[in-house]
Amino acid sequence: MTATDSSSQHKEVTSDKPTSSNDSQDSSEQISQYKVYLMSFLEHLDELRKRLMWAVFILLGGTLVALFFSEYLVNIITATFETGENDRLALLYPTEGFVVRLKVAFVAGLFGTSPFWFAQVWGFISPGLYKNEKKVVIPAIIASAFAFMIGALFGYWVIPYAVHYFQSFATSDIGVNWSLGKYLDFSLRLLVAFGVVFEMPLIVYAMARLGVVTTAQLRKYRRHVIIVLLILSGFITPPDFFTQIVLAVPLWILYEIGLIAATIAIRKKDKA
Repeated sequence: MTATDSSSQHKEVTSDKPTSSNDSQDSSEQISQYKVYLMSFLEHLDELRKRLMWAVFILLGGTLVALFFSEYLVNIITATFETGENDRLALLYPTEGFVVRLKVAFVAGLFGTSPFWFAQVWGFISPGLYKNEKKVVIPAIIASAFAFMIGALFGYWVIPYAVHYFQSFATSDIGVNWSLGKYLDFSLRLLVAFGVVFEMPLIVYAMARLGVVTTAQLRKYRRHVIIVLLILSGFITPPDFFTQIVLAVPLWILYEIGLIAATIAIRKKDKA
């Protein structure tokens, strides 16, 4: 072996050493980054757990308060039923009256405490917002709770029409004797469904402002969204075509309102 060959081999060996150290350095950096991401993820989970616990406690408190007024609330909801000579609501099993009171109190607590648990939702989202975007958190909480309650009021307005539609299937010699529990389930489900539906403009607006989607994408996939809204309304309403359409139409209108609001806001932001 010549001296030249020996020196070239020595250079190859020495040149490999920095590469090995660089690889180990890169792997240690990746591990440290992974640990940072993991800790951040766990911190977010812990924050979510705390927010959920507060929301549950708030909801339970609202339900207990509403339980004292449950008889009055039941009377408000049953006022939407068209009573007649052979048409009435009935308790069909021993515990039905008690269960009805609990359900009404729970839904009343849900609406009554909505500003507080919406505050928990937005409080969880706000750390991911920019400083200028955090200014809209409090207005967003108020708007979310307001839209939720307005949706419930709209649902209460719709219930008598839905009831009249279903009662029309009974002939003159057939009385309508519905279970009070089933009727309350039908009514409360519509109230909550319309409350959620009226959040649509805020959801669309927030998604566009945060850059999750663009207004161009929302317009491009409008037809797909309408189909999804029809399917969604079928899941959250009683299994009939009438209430599905009654819910789907406001969903579509509110989607368009949210799209218009997002477009205007983004244009103002770009000009600024």
